[in-house]
Amino acid sequence: MLIIGAGKIGVAIQHDLLRNDIDARICDVVEKDLPNFFRLDARDTSLLIREMKGEDVVISALPYDFNYKLAKLAIKTKTNFIDLGGNSGIVEKELALHNEAKKAGITIIPDCGLAPGMSNIVAYHLWEEHGGRKIHIRVGGLPLHPEPPLNYALVFSVHGLINEYVEDAIIVENGAIRTVESLTGLEEIEINGKRYEAFYTHGGTSTLPKTLHGVKELDYKTIRYKGHCEKILLLKQLGFFENEARQFTEKILEKALPKDAEDFVVAKIYSESMEAILYDRHDGVFTAMQRTTAFPTAIIANMIGNGAIEKGAYPPELAIDFEKFMEELRKRSIEWKLK
Repeated sequence: MLIIGAGKIGVAIQHDLLRNDIDARICDVVEKDLPNFFRLDARDTSLLIREMKGEDVVISALPYDFNYKLAKLAIKTKTNFIDLGGNSGIVEKELALHNEAKKAGITIIPDCGLAPGMSNIVAYHLWEEHGGRKIHIRVGGLPLHPEPPLNYALVFSVHGLINEYVEDAIIVENGAIRTVESLTGLEEIEINGKRYEAFYTHGGTSTLPKTLHGVKELDYKTIRYKGHCEKILLLKQLGFFENEARQFTEKILEKALPKDAEDFVVAKIYSESMEAILYDRHDGVFTAMQRTTAFPTAIIANMIGNGAIEKGAYPPELAIDFEKFMEELRKRSIEWKLK
């Protein structure tokens, strides 16, 4: 398998594949001291084609901007392809490649990380197995020891983070798909006895508004410590996320936010009759965000490599066997509690 992108998530994906005896190469534009590493600029199409050919699965751990291009190259090179998703418009374009992927004899699955990703699979299971017309998804990655003013640590790409705050969120209300402005819908939420805030962000529902046929209410909100939304909303209102100012803001946040803080991931997905809770912590080697994003991605890659998933382009909730997926997560000490 080939992982493109050797950031925090890419490194953790490779680790999981290697410890499960899978030959996993990894590349990046910046030299890294990693097993089976080679340097590659993902903007160089000819090099991408050369390296993708012959691989069983190619995994994109790059920012979402690259994923549609890579999905099309996967069809050209007849290589299975998965990515971390994060932008609903790009995911939709990838899924539109279904017939071409099927003809090429490959599988394409975007949205393989935490949210969207695991959250899609769990939400679909709750809806399909336990009934109900309402599904609510709440997910957050947070530092164990928050530092003001934002009480946040940079646990994944700052570019992807800002995208979640900028683009509209997609929800289902009264059975109709609609958009709402991100950083709105602020609510207080309690999980495991602790109180947080949650608010609409982009990308979390992803394909679920279309795959949960007949759902009457569906929404996704990001969990943060109280007061975070107000400060981010002020930056947005002042224009710090627009055009050139966005690039400047991303650079400032990249430098200002803690990067190696101990973290935890908390998630709550619930319907009228059931709820699923996830709590995961930094394990001393990998952050909780690495574990809950990279390890599910590696599991899905392995499923494709073993021929367990049909050819074509699918969202994870329609492609992945829930019980087998949960079993693999438990092997990695990632456990959803259903009640």
